[in-house]
Amino acid sequence: MKLRILALLQALSENSRLSQTRLGKFCHTSSAMVHKYLAEMQGQGLVDFQPVDKKSYMYALTPKGVAERKTLMETYCSEMVQAYASLKQIVRRRLEPLTEEGITRVALFGAAETCEVVLTALQGSGCTVVGILDNASRKQGTRFHDHTVLPPESLAHLDAQAVIITSFARQDDIYRQLAAMPAMREKKIFTL
Repeated sequence: MKLRILALLQALSENSRLSQTRLGKFCHTSSAMVHKYLAEMQGQGLVDFQPVDKKSYMYALTPKGVAERKTLMETYCSEMVQAYASLKQIVRRRLEPLTEEGITRVALFGAAETCEVVLTALQGSGCTVVGILDNASRKQGTRFHDHTVLPPESLAHLDAQAVIITSFARQDDIYRQLAAMPAMREKKIFTL
């Protein structure tokens, strides 16, 4: 709930004339829930309702609302930094078998947020990322952290000893896809 309150306070700090429907889209919730949150926030003295016309309101943050947004943002950012640091440590531990097996050249499969964490976790590990692969044609050919995203077929031309699957959502599908590829006969597949 506090994250939704933060999202609403942030949205209103940027544009106090957003409708409840637009606020709902911004916060990924229904306009009915936005109405409930706004009423609670008004009761707590965080938001002031100011009529614009007969049908709409402007939702201005009060000084208390500005302070609450700042406090919630600081707390959220601090928790996110701690979570990111913990996630990097978990990924590093999961990837320790790479160095134990003498693997130094890897490809990553899945160009998204998890891939960013893996790239960071691999820094200083002795592993070189020789390519980033993704099934999404819209990503192929684009740059992702100093790498050009390649289609999976490119694996046949990469000097990789292993492929790390950097997708949690499609891990099993990608594993089956890689296992069926002739280019994987001499390569290992690592999952997170």
